[in-house]
Amino acid sequence: MSDKDIPPQSADEASATEPASNPVETELSTLDIHQTLMREASDPNEAFDPGPRWFYAFAVIALIVGGFYLGKHMGAFSTQTHIGFLPPGVPLGAQTAITQTGEKQQMSGAAVYNSKCSSCHQANGQGMPGAFPPLVDSPYVVDDPAIPVRIVLRGMQGPIEVKGVQYNGMMPAWADLLSDEEIAAVVSYIRSELGGNSAEPVDTAFVAQQRQETADHPTPWTAEELMGGRQ
Repeated sequence: MSDKDIPPQSADEASATEPASNPVETELSTLDIHQTLMREASDPNEAFDPGPRWFYAFAVIALIVGGFYLGKHMGAFSTQTHIGFLPPGVPLGAQTAITQTGEKQQMSGAAVYNSKCSSCHQANGQGMPGAFPPLVDSPYVVDDPAIPVRIVLRGMQGPIEVKGVQYNGMMPAWADLLSDEEIAAVVSYIRSELGGNSAEPVDTAFVAQQRQETADHPTPWTAEELMGGRQ
């Protein structure tokens, strides 16, 4: 077959057989698109600001100073009432009075009371109705001086009536925790000063005598044992 026998192509057929575009131009166009996308701004991120360094240094110093201060003055982990900061060398409870010159004076019954008794019987000695009996004008306090001393030494339990109100609890014994001098001071304070009480105080020798006489009474007293029907 000669070239003359081949029929001529139409314009549409000729365009269909030609390449769609120049491959080089197509590649350059794709790179241009990528470059355009890369020039776009990235999504914003929230910045992290650690704050000023002096603040962290101040916080660390405050924790160190505060820990040292509390460790020195906070007292002991106990159920006893904490009565505040004491001078160096004075045990918790402040059983002795200290003058401005630091000299040891007579035992302070008020200090012993505030440390050991006020949490239950209250600072004014009026107690808590239905829970802890009052000490002001109580026959267990202002009558026979041996009764409050024995209660402090050996404790008290069971029903008790004070000023027409019934109570039924238990007071712990302090014989192993307080000295004769401390017991004499606190009982004297309760009998002669607390809430206007005006009974006679007791001395250390009297407490020592009661301690010896009640040595064979290991359990807390009852109201009947102490008062003998005199309530």
